[in-house]
Amino acid sequence: RPSGGPPSPHAGRDQRWRFGPRFRRMTDYAPLRDLFTEAGYGFVEPPILHDANVFVELAGEDLRRRLFLTQAADGAEMALRPDYTIPVCLHHLANGPARRRAGYAYLGPVFRQRRDEASEFVQAGVESLGRTDRVAADADTLALALAAVDSLGVRKPTVRIGDAALFAAVLAGLDLSAPWQKRLARTFGDTGRLKAQIARAARGVPHRQAATSRAAARRKAAEMLAATGLGTIGGRTADEIAARTVEKAALAAGIGARPARILGRFLDVSGPAVPALKELRTLLRRSRIDAEKALDGFEARLAAFEARGIALDRLTFAADFGRRLDYYTGFVFEMHAPRGARPIVGGGRYDRLVALIGDGGSVPAVGFAIWLDRIGAGR
Repeated sequence: RPSGGPPSPHAGRDQRWRFGPRFRRMTDYAPLRDLFTEAGYGFVEPPILHDANVFVELAGEDLRRRLFLTQAADGAEMALRPDYTIPVCLHHLANGPARRRAGYAYLGPVFRQRRDEASEFVQAGVESLGRTDRVAADADTLALALAAVDSLGVRKPTVRIGDAALFAAVLAGLDLSAPWQKRLARTFGDTGRLKAQIARAARGVPHRQAATSRAAARRKAAEMLAATGLGTIGGRTADEIAARTVEKAALAAGIGARPARILGRFLDVSGPAVPALKELRTLLRRSRIDAEKALDGFEARLAAFEARGIALDRLTFAADFGRRLDYYTGFVFEMHAPRGARPIVGGGRYDRLVALIGDGGSVPAVGFAIWLDRIGAGR
């Protein structure tokens, strides 16, 4: 309202307003708000409208396609927030040291183009930043998510877990070329596309036999620039041309049959969490892949779950499960209502995000979001 104008007729009733006829009143979520507050999370409400670049650069390909974009008066491209994680991290960076420990909760509208579902919907969740006890933080987060859906009336949800750090450890252990490690890591979570990439890569020649050296590529690029009398070609310097040449050569070389076979077997591991861990240890040891640190972390996390009363036989592990967002780094999970086709909760660890947004360095972070519009549909 304009400065000095009459008070809003809605003053003091912020939690009773409706976003629209298809949304429940905010007071209907009072038990959920109380649960998050009692767990030590403070509620925040970041802006709805943000510079679009932060989502375009940091969100995964799937989310980028679903953004609602608009233009500010100065021509800057803006986006309606598609979720709360990035806006909460921006809020965290704007209000103190990046590495401080803080817990945020939220409950409000987000905007995402969705097929067969409303594009404006209410999301609730928490984000925990700065906790260095990662295993305990992961376990606390899953326990809180289970308590949250229980408070919303969802009994015995199915829970699927994964671990991006395990996949990263396998990639590192296979000694793949950097371009292939990057490409496969970015595709993790899109199983069909990932397996297709691996199948194509298996037909290549091992990169040590086919890859062009950077020095040789730079020498050729420099000779070409000297011959033309140009300082750049297409705006690229000799170093940039060389880097791209080496990358293309490595990608064309593929990864070879053995790494492809090991990756395929790894991605096929799924089932109850404890037997899946045993199967992974056997597979990776026989394949001479040093992933003990990641496997030990997975085992410690299961022990922490059990210590918080989470029955391990309720958890289904899938080695190919990852969140299709570029900043997730480790433990991931999602929940489905007993008869629901779509997930009602999604979350996990994203230690890389704060560093990608600002200059505060890597900050431990884990959280989850609840799609409140899906609650009830599959109960």
